[in-house]
Amino acid sequence: MATVDKDKKAVEKEGTILDETTLKEIESMKGAGQWSIVWRRLKRDTMGMIGLYIVTFLILMAIVSWFLLMYDKWLFNNVALTRDPDNPYSLANLYVDFWLPGMKQSIILFQHPEWQFADQVKLPPSLQHPFGTDKNGRDMFSRVFFGATISMALGFIGQMTTVIIGTVLGSLSGYYGGLFDDLLQRIVELLYSMPGFILLVFVIVLFENTNVPGGRYAVVVIFFSLISWGGTALIVRSNFFSLKQQDFVEAEKALGAADMRIIFRHILPNSLAPLIIIITLGIAGTIFTFAALAFYGFGDPNVVSWGDDLNRWQNDLMTYPWMPMFPALMIFFTVLGFNLLGDALRDALDPRLKD
Repeated sequence: MATVDKDKKAVEKEGTILDETTLKEIESMKGAGQWSIVWRRLKRDTMGMIGLYIVTFLILMAIVSWFLLMYDKWLFNNVALTRDPDNPYSLANLYVDFWLPGMKQSIILFQHPEWQFADQVKLPPSLQHPFGTDKNGRDMFSRVFFGATISMALGFIGQMTTVIIGTVLGSLSGYYGGLFDDLLQRIVELLYSMPGFILLVFVIVLFENTNVPGGRYAVVVIFFSLISWGGTALIVRSNFFSLKQQDFVEAEKALGAADMRIIFRHILPNSLAPLIIIITLGIAGTIFTFAALAFYGFGDPNVVSWGDDLNRWQNDLMTYPWMPMFPALMIFFTVLGFNLLGDALRDALDPRLKD
């Protein structure tokens, strides 16, 4: 039995009052899959879509910059070209220019991030150098562009490694319980009691003589993953405790399914929602952690990254503000984009949190 009140534009059905907007949403989601519903909810979140656009742009920028550097390396090592040391725009040096009819000089969009122009030192932002140049005569716009590769890679690799370790250990702990679960809880308590940032600094100091490009960051990623998986493991463990008693799990056990099949084919896929949120929000935190390490002088001088440039020019904020400002802005927008997207995904995956 249902009654319609045109003045209130609501429908009362079985004692529950549903407004017209809710009814349209229910009608539109009939027959839709879970991720289709999540995408529809996400599209209605303005701030979440802004975060998605920022994250997508940063990922594309990191991919493009990586391909450009790899092409430049291949071109320099494998193609017989005459490199003119007096001409930074020779074919053996990476650059992308922009020219229109009537322009006296082409605009150099991207230069090799390590190329130095002795006669273009500490120039403020201009048409030729949109972000200015640093004290070494390097184009800041190019360094910010190519710095996206290492910065984004550190965030993704560091967080994904952490989540994989935490997911595997949390799954086994939640499913089997017993002695393994007790042991895991004691390890997690031990990890939470350790000062993570200080330990990272200590590890970096131990490997400060690593001269391989990105080698110091590789050591930090490994160590960061080994001490940061506790939170993920606890969340996955709690989900397994609530799901392993469900009927579909009992049915799989009755059919003789192996434990690993039940864990990774049936229970874990039903725990993906919190994992996606952990990954999205965790990437922002990981990027910020590595930027903070570089800011305090514990980065890797052999690579181009936003944190290392921010540390290099932090004392020039008052005299040459464009040098530390643009790397700092990139870190800010990266963390902002992932946080906005993570919050929107949390609401889309579990709308009850909005209440």
